[in-house]
Amino acid sequence: MKGGIIARSLNSIRYYLTPSQKRKALWMMVLLLITSFLDVLGLASLVPVMMVAAEPGGVQKSKLFSPVYNFFEFESERTFLLYLIIIIFVFFLVKNAFSTWVNYMQNRFVANIALTVIKSQINKYINFPFWYLNDLGSPNLMHSTVNIPGNFVGGIMRPLFIFFSEVAIVLVTVISIILYKPLLFGILALVLVPTTLLTYRALRNRSQMIGSEIHRLRPISQGIIGDLFTGFVEIKLANKQHRFRDSLLNNQEKVQRLDALSYLYSMLPLKMIEMVAILGILTIFLYAIFSPGSSSSLISLVGLFAAAAYRLMPSVNRMITSMMQLKTTQYAIENLSLYRDKKYNETPPVEQLPVSFKKTLHFEDVTFNFPGVSKSAVKAIDITIKKGEKIGFIGSSGSGKTTLMNILLRFYVEQSGHILVDGQPLTSQHLLAWYRIIGYVKQDTFLMQRSIRDNITLGDSDVNEERLNYALKQASLQSFVSGLPEGINTLVGERGSKLSGGQRQRIGIARALYKQTEILVLDEATSALDNETEREVNEAIDKLAETEITILIIAHRITTLRNCDKIYELRDGQIIAEHRYEELVKAIV
Repeated sequence: MKGGIIARSLNSIRYYLTPSQKRKALWMMVLLLITSFLDVLGLASLVPVMMVAAEPGGVQKSKLFSPVYNFFEFESERTFLLYLIIIIFVFFLVKNAFSTWVNYMQNRFVANIALTVIKSQINKYINFPFWYLNDLGSPNLMHSTVNIPGNFVGGIMRPLFIFFSEVAIVLVTVISIILYKPLLFGILALVLVPTTLLTYRALRNRSQMIGSEIHRLRPISQGIIGDLFTGFVEIKLANKQHRFRDSLLNNQEKVQRLDALSYLYSMLPLKMIEMVAILGILTIFLYAIFSPGSSSSLISLVGLFAAAAYRLMPSVNRMITSMMQLKTTQYAIENLSLYRDKKYNETPPVEQLPVSFKKTLHFEDVTFNFPGVSKSAVKAIDITIKKGEKIGFIGSSGSGKTTLMNILLRFYVEQSGHILVDGQPLTSQHLLAWYRIIGYVKQDTFLMQRSIRDNITLGDSDVNEERLNYALKQASLQSFVSGLPEGINTLVGERGSKLSGGQRQRIGIARALYKQTEILVLDEATSALDNETEREVNEAIDKLAETEITILIIAHRITTLRNCDKIYELRDGQIIAEHRYEELVKAIV
């Protein structure tokens, strides 16, 4: 990434801003400048008031206050000072109210951009090509979708606002000092500027290294936690839970150590600047004492230097701290900029066309290669399936069965050939209509930690009860659900932990039926079940055989295919034979 850290950070934010938000960002900067000017003006207003208040007759001697005092014909300096203090208090009250409002507007603005960033990340990954999704893995995906936008807001956007706010304060303060006492400006520049630059240069690379390392380690912790609790039973029985715990603690120890270093680096700038500022004060003071030609004005310069340094140090420190945060969080910018190319985005075209499946589904010379792999996973598949047929697919692991079904489901797109629905090629313009009529039940059915109702309807708020009851009946779930104390509103537990394997699979079938599926793909739906549980699921599949639903079944167990009209055998991505169920049974016997 080229350019300075500020430029890179601004460009990363600009990517997400709409034209109206860009105008609003400029308005935010104007408000920050006004706030900074008022802050400096407020502090500057206290100095002359304290000077005249400390000296008897100071108001009358003051070139600033004497004309005002005489114009309004005040009876005494005490009364004048009382009014002056009230005016200053009201000014500070209004200034702080205005500053609070600006901060509120700034935080609202940042929150709106943050929502845009989160939405962009979610949209990016839900439209991700299926194989890239699998390559990245869920811990990295969760980290990039949830944590990275939060880190971007906290480590890039807010520090930028703080940085520019403090820059404005420093500029106004410096300009005031130049106009009032150029010599003081020269001394401050000589003391603070080299210290600031050296401090930032010493810490910036370390900060970026820490941020990148934390970014690498956090998904690892998420992955270990996910494995520990997802595979709790197997890990517990193998007595390996301590190993997972130790791996997690070792990883978190590194994260915590890096967090501690990051915090230490954020504290160092203020300490270093403070020490150099004190050194500057002592140097001026010693010069004034031991130099024969020194005057009382040089002694007063010490006080002015101390006051100016005291005001500038917090701002300079916050500027450096903001820069350090920007460096530490550069990984968020890099992560957000990934996968923006069109090849990673499978968003359906705006114009969507209907799909009519009345007669046939035809795989016409379909070929597919995974990215970077020369050998075809599926090669020249050419089969025709009539509406309402039940078709089985068999073959050894890696023969291409699941890949072929993923092409049909449009998770993969063929490099050559076509899928024809009633003679019409299935394209990206048909995706939404195609998704409405095709269902999928895989070996490990996806279940949410919610009720049976929510798992079948996928959280629909307006449930069609007639369709729901039909789905329960066809999936052979009615008697099971009616026997539960809370019926269909019974919670299934994490990943369906309160259900048997057969019940989980039948809920998957019911889900496909609820959305009025016309084509149902069953991918190894019974391979992980025992004989009794397989019988329960096969009962549901047998009921489906009596409907007009076109069913495609991938199975290792031949008994699952008994109602199939045809059974295709695949090897090395090609169909090598077509069978009947009776033939396969005889061959096995």
